This record gives sequence, structure tokens and C-alpha cells, in this order.
Amino acid sequence: MRSLSDKPVREQHNPLQIFLHLSKLQPPHLAGHLIPRPRLLKRLEDAALIPLVLIQSPPGYGKTSLLMQYYQHLLAAGSYVAWLTIDPSDRDLATFVAYLKAVLELGDQDGPPNGHLSRGGETKLSVALSSLLSIVSGKPDSPPLYLFLDEVHHLAGSDSVRVLSMLIEHAPPNLHFVLGFRGEPCLSVARQRMHGQVSDFGVRDLCFQEAEVVSLLEKHGVDAIDESRIQALHQRLEGWVGGLTLAAMLLKRDPEQIQDLANFSGERRQFSDFFLQDVLAQQPEHLSQFLLQTSVLDRLTAPLCNVLTEQQNCQDLLRECESRGLFLMPMDDDRTWYRYHPLFAEFLRRELRQKNEGQLMHLHAQASDWFCQSGDHMEAFNQAMAGKDMLRAAEIMDTYCEDIFGTHENAWLLAEKLPGEIINRFPNILLALVWQLELLWQFETCKKLMGIARQRIQQLEHDQLLPELRLKNLRHILEHRELMLNMLGDDMPQVQTQAQRLIETYDDAHPLVRASLYTALMYARREHYKLEEVERFNTQASEYLQRLPNDLGQVFHNAILGPSRLMAGRTHAAIQALTTALRSAERLAGRRSPLAAMVAVHLAKAHYERDELSQARALLDEHLSQAGYIGFVDQAIAGWLTRARLAMLDGDKAGALRMLDEADVFATEHEFERLRLYTLAERLKWLLRQGETDEVIRLGRKHGLRCEASDVSPHTRITTRDEARALAWVRVAQAEDRLPDAINLARLWHRHLEKAEAVRSMVRWGIIIAHLSVLAADQRAAMRMLRKTMSYAAPCGFIRVFLDEGAWLQGLLIDQLQDTALEGEQNDTFAADLLNRLQAGRSGASANSVSHPQPEGSPVCGALNSRELDILEMVAVGLLNREIGMKLGMTEGSVKWYLQQIYDKIGVRRRSQAAERARQLGILS
Repeated sequence: MRSLSDKPVREQHNPLQIFLHLSKLQPPHLAGHLIPRPRLLKRLEDAALIPLVLIQSPPGYGKTSLLMQYYQHLLAAGSYVAWLTIDPSDRDLATFVAYLKAVLELGDQDGPPNGHLSRGGETKLSVALSSLLSIVSGKPDSPPLYLFLDEVHHLAGSDSVRVLSMLIEHAPPNLHFVLGFRGEPCLSVARQRMHGQVSDFGVRDLCFQEAEVVSLLEKHGVDAIDESRIQALHQRLEGWVGGLTLAAMLLKRDPEQIQDLANFSGERRQFSDFFLQDVLAQQPEHLSQFLLQTSVLDRLTAPLCNVLTEQQNCQDLLRECESRGLFLMPMDDDRTWYRYHPLFAEFLRRELRQKNEGQLMHLHAQASDWFCQSGDHMEAFNQAMAGKDMLRAAEIMDTYCEDIFGTHENAWLLAEKLPGEIINRFPNILLALVWQLELLWQFETCKKLMGIARQRIQQLEHDQLLPELRLKNLRHILEHRELMLNMLGDDMPQVQTQAQRLIETYDDAHPLVRASLYTALMYARREHYKLEEVERFNTQASEYLQRLPNDLGQVFHNAILGPSRLMAGRTHAAIQALTTALRSAERLAGRRSPLAAMVAVHLAKAHYERDELSQARALLDEHLSQAGYIGFVDQAIAGWLTRARLAMLDGDKAGALRMLDEADVFATEHEFERLRLYTLAERLKWLLRQGETDEVIRLGRKHGLRCEASDVSPHTRITTRDEARALAWVRVAQAEDRLPDAINLARLWHRHLEKAEAVRSMVRWGIIIAHLSVLAADQRAAMRMLRKTMSYAAPCGFIRVFLDEGAWLQGLLIDQLQDTALEGEQNDTFAADLLNRLQAGRSGASANSVSHPQPEGSPVCGALNSRELDILEMVAVGLLNREIGMKLGMTEGSVKWYLQQIYDKIGVRRRSQAAERARQLGILS
């Protein structure tokens, strides 16, 4: 094949007669290396009736490969196709016209032409266009011809591109153009695009997806790479096909390189050789200098480039780089901001460093100053760090701490890049670092940093190095971080006092800090069941959050607002706030990020409460693994307990207990007493349902729950932590057969929560009272409480809290519906819905058995011990007394004696009633 530098030969006797190179009239022979692109071929098929298809990208994105695949696809389908690979010689109008004539005339012929081929080429635009139109207009009834022109960018600025533009504009309907080129189109096609006659394919379309990366690696003999490595490679190279091909060849030679993807940079020889030879070396001097000087920037805009290059025409240079396909990508539709492909930028910076490292550092300093003046303080810090000016970077971070840390969740990682001897001089940075580390639950580190900051503030005050106003502000910030430490550490009584004091005294705080004070106060009041002020504090916090440049603060705020609304029974509003926050978190930090998980687990809990189990499962499957890295103790309670309940629903008791064990470990690691108590209460509830009363009593003794009821009764300063302890206490009292004590305590909590309008907690206690009343054979009290509880739960959509109770509640609901029918009351649709859901979740036999009339209940006279429960479970599955005795190593007479004790305790007289009565009472699950 001839090189692109070869010049076509003109006959001496006829200067317009052009001998043609046949290799240009056929696609390159690369079929064996093509990765199928069915996704793009489908789009091209859909665009088959559109006259003009433009495929544009920098080099190495598979542009030519896609053209070839579409060409072969059309050829196999019997369509007329023609191909022309353009090179710099085609800038000559006569040469280009001669080639166009040939492809237009030969397009409907089978197979490539043989022998020598020549055509006459015109030198005037008007004559050239007329000769071309005479060819295509002479076949008005012929099938469509698809004309493929590759490397069209070589025609830029020539008469050849002008004649092509005119031909496209005047072509008959049966002529379709499929053009490939680097960079931006060099054609005048604005009118066609406005009329929907152009189909565009750009870099984003051509980038390989992960599945295509796998195919590419396999084609090069690289396989057995796990999915996470594939994702990392795809992300590092941003789907750039040429780079992925080079990486595949490297991995073929040295598979261990897959462990070091971070060093797959543009400085590696495999990439730098390509960038140097195929890109940079091909550019004119003014563009080469522009590329090198602006390579220090992660984001480029014309005014900034003007400063770095000391020119005033950088907008034109940016457009020129884009039109030449120099790996420059627009970041917005207005083409105000651009960026280089990261590997290309790394290559350029290496070239600049090798040529003049001093200039590289100077450009970073200039860029830092420009960003600082423009208000982009994070980028100003990054540029100072890149220029190795640590002190300047620290000064920027210190001056604009609230802006940097308040809008970037991982700003602490940047601060930790500063040397300790520098960062310790800036208490503002230390305290900003503390706030983010508090959210990461690194409490001991935070206490140490606050100690250093306190000493530095005292030193600055003693040496009179700062004005009093600055010192006062630093003292307020220190107090705010102490407040945040208490809030994240779940010390709500302290939070309530500190937040109120700072709201009154720190009125000139940064908007983020000011908003966090109202969020903290809302959080503390919620934990004290002061729910009437939640929406007022939400409004006050939102007033300040709206002043921030992004939604990071709002995400953290909504992570507290959502559960607060759920506690108050405003379920729809809770889901709305959490859904909005989840979208913002994913936009800021990405899907499956710890920030997104902080919100998603609360959303999963809300969906679980409404019996929307598929939504709850999906959210936990995606996010629970990331929920232990950042946020509040609430999310740990919501995430692990909801997952455990789902596992129990699935019959996976081991998985459910494993979730509770993980929560216990997490609670111990971070000293989260509230999480430990809620996990304990949940564990005791399940143990009771499984009849393991001895284990319940043992755990009660271990955790100090065999105390007086007055020690766990509600009082004026109670928090949800006290409620969790009371829940656990009631379970232990039930196991110890102290039903009156348990009922009395439950009623105290129920009255307190009803007064506070804490609907979700009140519903939970109402169900506990109903169940204890059933165990005490007070059926009417149980039904009264159930009716009242459902009246609160129905408007809120609290469904799952009932369904999780199982068989005993099912029987009570049946009696409830029968009573309302007998008394002529309106049918309780909520009760009927609960009953339908309960029956749908059980087998037909067990569901039917509940509806049979039961004998008049009597109180449970004593808790069943473990041996009695073992016997009762065997009775429930139909074993005979003799079989039970053989399994337990006792005589048949002993089995009968134990059965009599069981009958006496649960109030039945026949073996056939025992198991079902135990289910009704919630003794058997």
C-alpha cells in the first residue's frame, strides 16, 4: 500500500488525467482485528435513511473500524457501497474530483476494479461540481448508494472540501454520505443539521464500554481479569480504544501490570510514543507550544489560557485543537470549558517538565492565582500543590476553608497531603479537617487534632498574631467542632445545649456552619421526641443551605430530616426528602458511594415500613456495604436491622443473626450505645419468637436488664436510646413471665409517645401492648389497643410493623373484623389489607387453621422453658410422644408430664390445639 505522502501521477500529454491508486478505493484490511460494535451498528441502521452520517473523534477511537463494519454490513445486505480513503494529496481539487468520479461511477459494480484506473479531474469549483452532479443525477431510479469517505479532515481549508460540501447539499435522495474525520467537521452542514438530515457520532459514542473492553482483551489473549480490574482499566483510559489496545498488548507481555493500573499514565512509553509521533509532532509550532503550556490545567477556558500563554487568541486556538482532534473535549455545550484526555495531559506535562521544569512550576503558580481570583479555591489549592508550593496551598486552604470543605466530601484527603509542620500552623485547616473526620467516625484522631488547634489558637492569642475578631471566630469554630463530635458520637443531651448556645452567639458563621447548627438542633430535639419543631428547623437550615454552591450540605441535612419525618409518621415526605438527597449524593460522589449509602439505607427502611420489599432489597443490595464509612449512627441502625429483618423473612435465620452480629461489632468499635441497644432489642424479640427464653434471660442478666421498671420508664429528658433499652427490658420481662410489669411499662411509653406524636414508636409500643394482652388473656384490651394502633398507622402506611408479628396478630385481626361487622361499624379496610397480606405470606393450611374458632383464652401461666419449647415444636410437626421421647432421651411418660405443663401454661386441654395456640401467642414462629 502506498504511503500518504505519495503524489498521484499526471499524464504528461493530459494534465487533467489522474491515475488513481486502487488501494484508496477499498477499506483497509483490518477485519481480523475488529471488535464488533452492535450497539453502534444498530444506530447506523436506524440512520440508514438520513443523507449524511458524520463520525468524528481524535485518533484511536475506532472511527475507521466502525466505518468498515458498517460498510461490510451494507455490502452483505446487498446495498451499493463505495469507499475512499482521503489523504493530503486530495487537497488538490483535480485529484479529489477524479477519485470522487471513480467511486461514484463504480459504486454499483460488484467487486473492486482491476488494472489501471484513471479519471479526469477539473480545477474549477463550478465545473467540478457540475461534472460530479452529472454522474449522480444520471441514475435517478437506481438503489441508494452509500459513499464512505474516511480521513476527511485532510481536506480542511481546501477547494476539495468546498466541492464536497456543495455535492452533499445538491446530491439526489439516493446518494448517502458516511464521513469519518478527526476533530470537528470541516464541512458546511449547518442547514442539513437544522433539518434533521445529519446523524452525528462523537467521542462519547465511540468510547468502548466495559463489555467491549473484555472482548478487546480476549482478542489479544488477555483473560481471567476480574470485573473490578476491568472497570478500573476502562475508567483510567476513559474507553479510548487505541489506549486500550496498547494496554492489551502490554498486559499480554506482562500480565502482572494489571495490579498497577494507577501507573497506566500518559508517561509510559507505549502511550507517549503514540502521542509524540502521531499527535504532537504533526502539529505546527504555535499549537505545540499551546498544548504544552496549557497541559498544567485539568480544566481549560480561554481567559485562563490567555494568561498562561500571554496571548489573546486562545479561544481560536482551543477551537483549532478541537477541530484537529487533539484529545481536547468540551465540558459544556457552550464550549466555555474544555479538558484534555488525562493520558494526553500527562504526556504533555512530562514533555514540558523535560524541556523546562521551571516553566512548569511557574505555570502552576499562575494557574493557582487565576483560580483563586475566580473563586475556584479547590482548584487554586490543587495548582499550588502541583507546583510544589506547600505554604501557598496551605494559605489558600486556610483562607477559604469553609468553601473547600463544605462543598467537597473528600477535602480531608487533600489536607492530609500537606506536611504536618505546615498544617499545624493553621488552626482553621485543622478544625475543617476535624469536621470531615468526625463524619468518618475517626473520633480519637479528631480529639487529638482539636487539642493541637486549641494550643495553636492560644499561642496566636498570646503572641497577638491575629486580630481579636479572627480569634473569636476560631474559638467559635472550635466549639462547633466539639458540638459535631458530640452529635456524631450520639451524645444528644450535650448537642441540644451546645447547638442552642451557638445559634445565639455565632450569628456571623459561614452558611454551612449556620445550617449545621439548625440541623444539629433538629436532630437533638428529634432524639428527645420534640418533633413539633422539625419542620421549623428544616426551614431555617434550608435558608442557609441554599446559599452553598452545591448540595453536599443538603445531603447530610436530609439524612437527618428523612428519619425525623418518618418518626413523626410523615412517610411520604420522608421518602421524598431521602430520594432527593440520594440523587444529589450520587451526582456528587457517584453511585454506590458512602455518601449515597448514608441516605439510601434510610430510604430502604422507609420502603420496608410500607411493605415495599423489592425497593428495600434493591437499595440495600447496592448500598449497605458502603454504609459504614460516613454519616450518623442512625444509618447503621436502619441498614443492618432492615437487612436482618429481610433475611428473617426469607427464612435465613443465620443471615439475620449475622447482620445483628456485624451491627454489634460496629457499635463496639465506635461506642455507639444506641445501635447496641436496638440490636439487642431486636435479637431478644427473635429469640422469644423462637422460644429461647433461657437465652433471653441470660442476655438480660448480661446487659443489666433485670432492673426495676422505674429505671427504664419514660421521663422528661428521655431519648431514643432510652426507648431501645426499654424495648429490650420488656422482652426480658416477658421471658421471665412478668407480664403485668411488662404491660405497665409499655403503657407508660405508649402514653408518652402519643403525647409527643412520635407515631412510628407509638405504633411499635401499641403492638407490644396488644401482644402482651393476648398473652395475659385480655382479648378485649388487645383488640382495643390494636384498633387504636391501626388508626394511627393506616394514614402513614406503616404496614410491615404489623406483618412481622405473624400468626398471633392474624387471629386478632380476624376477631377485629368480625367485631366491627357485628357492631355495624364501617369495615376496617386497613385491617382487611393487613389480613390479606398476612394470609398471602402463609401456606393455605396454616392460614386456614387460624380462622377456626378458638376456645376462650386464658392467661399464659408462666413462661415455657427450653425443654417444653423443644417438645412443643416437635408436637407442631406431628411427632408422636414415643418419637419425641426417643429424640430427647426420655420416657413416653415424661413427655406426657411435660405436655401437661405446657397445656396448663398456654391454656389449652388438647394436643391438637397446643401448637396453634402457641403460634397465636407468638411463642412459636
